[in-house]
Amino acid sequence: MVRLVNKHIGKGITGICIISILVMLFMNCDFEAYAVNDLYIYNTVLSQKQQQVYKQVYENILAFNESVFTLVSPLTHDSLYTTMNAVYNDHPELFWVNTSYKYGYNSKGMVIQLKLNYCIPKSNLASATLAFNNAVNNIVEQAAAYPTDLERERIVHDMICDLSTYDNVNCSHQSAYSALVEGSSVCAGYSRAFQVACQKLGITCYYVTGIANGEEHAWNIVKIGGNFYNVDVTGDDTINETLNTYSYQYFNVSDTEIAHNHVRSALSSRLPVCSSL
Repeated sequence: MVRLVNKHIGKGITGICIISILVMLFMNCDFEAYAVNDLYIYNTVLSQKQQQVYKQVYENILAFNESVFTLVSPLTHDSLYTTMNAVYNDHPELFWVNTSYKYGYNSKGMVIQLKLNYCIPKSNLASATLAFNNAVNNIVEQAAAYPTDLERERIVHDMICDLSTYDNVNCSHQSAYSALVEGSSVCAGYSRAFQVACQKLGITCYYVTGIANGEEHAWNIVKIGGNFYNVDVTGDDTINETLNTYSYQYFNVSDTEIAHNHVRSALSSRLPVCSSL
């Protein structure tokens, strides 16, 4: 007998940022692979079975499969959660899928079935994709007019701040779509919007999770000029909306500079060290 169970990743609540994050399960992951795969970095730390499920989940999201499907490799609950985090964190362009899902397990407690959840109806996907691509391309085209990655990164930062206001009213608030198209998001949406725009510009950008000001939070790490830096677009936009100006308090800062109110999760603590400009 298979029983379906609801699972939520990054479920919105209140406060400066809303995201659920897996902490202890990544403690033994080898992040040396990051050096050879700057784009899909979370996939590189998965086991072979997890990578098989990762690929299957990715393909089912692309196909907008709304049905229950059988996993190519049974996984434990925790292992599936790790794998689902990897898919979501690697692929900010998959804006139509929710970070919540249902899974079915057998009498041995192994997860054998999965049902994805979507924040945009399938009938609206074509128009939503057009709007999303237009929003991303608009940022990329304006940023690409500048000669350096640092200048391009700053334009991406500023334009996302202009486009979005911090709020968790949208059902898609965990996705880049909410920040870029709907105009309101939480830290997950801000960070994924920044990630997808930087990726299209060829700038290495990671999705980071942890604690900020005592609450679960998401931000980014970027690679500029061969060095890594923290960027918290949500934090800067919160200041922007209060002071009605552009803030760069959390733009390309070192781990030391951000440590007073940002602490990486166990997963993100394995990401590259961020130094000062």
